[in-house]
Amino acid sequence: MNEGLIARRYAKALYAYAAELGQEQALYDRMQTLAAALATLPDLSEALRNPTLSLRDRATLLNEAAGSQPEPSYLAFVRLVLAHHREESLCAIALGYTDYYRRKKHISIVRLVSAVPMSDEALARIRRQVALRTHGEVEFENSVDPSIDGGFIFRLNDYRLDASVKGQLGRIRRELYTATQK
Repeated sequence: MNEGLIARRYAKALYAYAAELGQEQALYDRMQTLAAALATLPDLSEALRNPTLSLRDRATLLNEAAGSQPEPSYLAFVRLVLAHHREESLCAIALGYTDYYRRKKHISIVRLVSAVPMSDEALARIRRQVALRTHGEVEFENSVDPSIDGGFIFRLNDYRLDASVKGQLGRIRRELYTATQK
């Protein structure tokens, strides 16, 4: 079966279960931590795939990877995933849960990359405008990347606006290349 489909089904069911227990927000935070741990610690994923490691040890690893004092919904989730041998899909399920949670709660993800640091006032103004236009909450991430040579790259959920000098130069180069190939 398709891993994406499996992850979405588990994520949706997990959200419904967590909502029944009133733990969807806490589980959202926990799933973000778990997804980050699985993405940044390849040894963790490798250990979970190790057939000689007992289910109890795998559960302990997952509980520790997700932080201290896991919620009952998280513990039940870990038991279910391990019982059905879906360790390979854990990262996709965690990411699927965070995506599903954001859709249900109308949370937009904004990532802004600029060539130089932006003032707190400008960042607050951007955040307010996005919240106003999306009619929801905004998770805002700002970073500085001097390699874009000026301008900014703005991402809102799946939309990307590249107003960087580097991006503009790349578009001009592609247009010139295409024009010379005709």
